[in-house]
Parts: sequence; structure tokens; C-alpha cells
Amino acid sequence: MTLLVIVSLARADDSTSSRHSTPSHSTGSYTSKGPVLRQYTDNDRVRYQLWNYTWRPDPSQPITRIEVRIGEQKVYVFQRDNVAGISPITTGKPGYDTPTGHYQILVKDIDHKSNLYGVFLDSDGHIVDSNASAGQAPPHGSVYDAADMPYYMRLRDDGVGLHAGYLPGYPASHGCIRLPHAFAELLFSNVSVGTPVDVVQ
Repeated sequence: MTLLVIVSLARADDSTSSRHSTPSHSTGSYTSKGPVLRQYTDNDRVRYQLWNYTWRPDPSQPITRIEVRIGEQKVYVFQRDNVAGISPITTGKPGYDTPTGHYQILVKDIDHKSNLYGVFLDSDGHIVDSNASAGQAPPHGSVYDAADMPYYMRLRDDGVGLHAGYLPGYPASHGCIRLPHAFAELLFSNVSVGTPVDVVQ
């Protein structure tokens, strides 16, 4: 005598099994069928540096112009009349306003360090003063560390330029134009010394 046993198997994310299961979280269950998008507040975006930007250049065409709009706290990248990229930025805080004008990229330096600003670090590498200046006497037991300015693109002889940096969501730099790190990498890789840059209000 042969006994035939039929076993019905259901995947954990199968809709037919959902009525027999209990969600693992009180507000709902998540499955592998499609993305789960978290909602971020403005404070979250600053904390995690989650800045939205667009980058859609025509790879067969050069970047012809960059426009920094201080009032909007955004940068626009052009290929002739077409917008190839847009990103949020951080410009100079009051007293260190980013100067407006027509410039061009003078120097590109992927691992630049500021020759004006930095931080003081204690013997364990902890920051004891985040607003230090070059030449300033360090507190006892601390050392000066120049600020990192990766993907630096200098615009002026006084050091103002574009580079990757922290974006708090408002003007906060010493005059430079800070970019999200990923966007700075893209821009640095696709512009040349001599690329025009307009800084406008």
C-alpha cells in the first residue's frame, strides 16, 4: 500500500500565505517584491548628507559652463544651452560671502588641503576647535590639521573654489562652494582647467 502525501509550500512573501502570517513589525511587513523607500526629513538629509542631484550629460559633448546661484544654493552645469547637472551647494556664510563674478577653473587638485582653515586635534585625534586658522596658536597639547577640500577646482587667486564638503542646508563656508561628494567627483572628472564659472546671486 502506497501513501501519497501532498505538501503545499508557500513563500514567505507569497500573497496566498499572508493571511496565515503575522507581520514582523506592528506597522506592516516588507517583502522582497520591489523597493522600500524611507521618508527623510530635512534634518535627516543634513545628518546623513542625502542630497538629491541630477547628472545627465551627453558623453559626447564637453561641459561648457558652470553657474553657481547663491540665492538658490544650487549649481547648474551646462553643455551649451542644455542643463547637464544640478546640485545643492553651500556657499559662504555672512562675513565670508562667496564673491560673485565671472571666473574660470584655474587649478584642479583632487586631494587639496586648505592653506587658510582647519581644526585643532587633541592627542587622540578628537576635534577640540573646529574653526581654527592657519598660523593660529594651538591650545596646549593639540595640533593643527588643515581642512580637506577634495576635488578642488580653484576659481580665484585668494583660494575660493568648488570642492566636496559638508552641506548643512544653508550658507556656512569661508567663501568656497561646497558640493556633495559624489557630485563633486562627477564634476571634477568632466571639467577642464579653463571651464567658465559664473557666480551669481
